[in-house]
Amino acid sequence: RDRSLSSGSPLPEPAQTRTPPQTGRPTGAALSMAALERCLPGDVELVLFDMAGTTVDDLICGEPLVIAAFRAALRAHDGSEATFDQANAVRGYEKREALRKLLSSIRGLQDAAAVEESEVEKLFALFKVELDKLIAFMDTEVVGTSATFDALRKRGVKICVGSGFPDHVVQGIVKNMGWAVDAAFSSEALGAGRPDPVMVTAAMERCGVTDPRRVVKVGDTVVDVEEGRNAGVFTVSVLTGTQSRDKLAAAGPDCIIPSVADLPLVFQWPQSST
Repeated sequence: RDRSLSSGSPLPEPAQTRTPPQTGRPTGAALSMAALERCLPGDVELVLFDMAGTTVDDLICGEPLVIAAFRAALRAHDGSEATFDQANAVRGYEKREALRKLLSSIRGLQDAAAVEESEVEKLFALFKVELDKLIAFMDTEVVGTSATFDALRKRGVKICVGSGFPDHVVQGIVKNMGWAVDAAFSSEALGAGRPDPVMVTAAMERCGVTDPRRVVKVGDTVVDVEEGRNAGVFTVSVLTGTQSRDKLAAAGPDCIIPSVADLPLVFQWPQSST
């Protein structure tokens, strides 16, 4: 496949699996059942998964897709340079809000509301252009994602995915992955982004689930945890993204696991059904 941007500059082959942010940390098969707490009830009916960094290996030239697009958009906008940490800090937010916060951080503003809406819109348009250049290369899932989907589906659990990416990007990634999910949501289509719980409530409505304590939100950012808590559902953090265990733990998820591959291990399912 031709891996070049519209500008004609070539892209190197991306890594086929996401490199864990902490070296030496056990992942997937390296963990036994005893190593993980069964933090989720056995009667869960729906799991809503985040995408980039959680179920989608989004590394482009060694950098997460959204961070690469943020930084490229800023350079095209006014030549600004955002550090990795600045861009990483706003991961998980609806992308207009993320860009507003990022501009505020770069400029040392105390209040992100000081950034004018017209500038945010211009920057968001550039961000979408950069994202569209890169989206074709998003065709590798985080290892174990499909196996986890299959394990959940065998137990009658509904599976949804969602993201703060524009809707066409969300639908394009799902198509690239070949996933059969019950629904795929975007902040753009729903009119609000995390930590607003609208994506969780939309998934519940789509799947006919009424009890929030039978729902789990899985993600790799603090904002994913906040979204789940605002919806009153269980929350699980994974360590396949770029936010540290300490930062995620401070947000108070119900449990933290190495990756989505480990999710089936933390349900209180009967031993005979695992």
